[in-house]
Amino acid sequence: MNTKENIVKTALELFLQNGYEKTSMNDIAREVGITKPAIYHHFKNKDQLFHQVLTLFFEEMGKWSRYRFESCKTLKALLKAFFQSLKSFKEVADILLGKPKKKTSYSFLELFLTASKKDPTIQKRIEDGFLLTRQFLKDELLKAQKKGEIREDINCEIYAFQIHAIIEGTGLISYLDKSVNIETIGEKMFNNIWKMLKK
Repeated sequence: MNTKENIVKTALELFLQNGYEKTSMNDIAREVGITKPAIYHHFKNKDQLFHQVLTLFFEEMGKWSRYRFESCKTLKALLKAFFQSLKSFKEVADILLGKPKKKTSYSFLELFLTASKKDPTIQKRIEDGFLLTRQFLKDELLKAQKKGEIREDINCEIYAFQIHAIIEGTGLISYLDKSVNIETIGEKMFNNIWKMLKK
């Protein structure tokens, strides 16, 4: 792992442990084992570093998603895998970092909200990521309509938004409400959605 990549992954781990606001460039430098000026050789400030954290997030989760969904030959299989992936909300740090050194106290949603309030360009990047997810779902729904897999009278754009909202909302609820069994509820929600979609 090169120095820049090490800085980014260390920053992400510290952001998840301590939060965006409470993590300083000094903290990151100390954890990496370099000087603070050495970090500024790669990143001019914490916001720029967070942009690189976002790049890591979207690239690695994109690879993970392609691996998880590429074998799905039907919309039903794709949506089932999509809802089964809900448990990944609790495993994102493991996917991106391997096993973190310490317990992570902050969720990615908290990081994204905090950072996007400070920097509108971060908010735009997150928005673009969400738009790509919904476009992917809409395209798959439209393809399934053409193949006759699902009802012709549904609005694919609205359904794509609805599915995305369910996934993101369930991730948030399960983070705040520990009584939610994310795997069980994911299967039940998939069954409900599929009943509404299928012919």
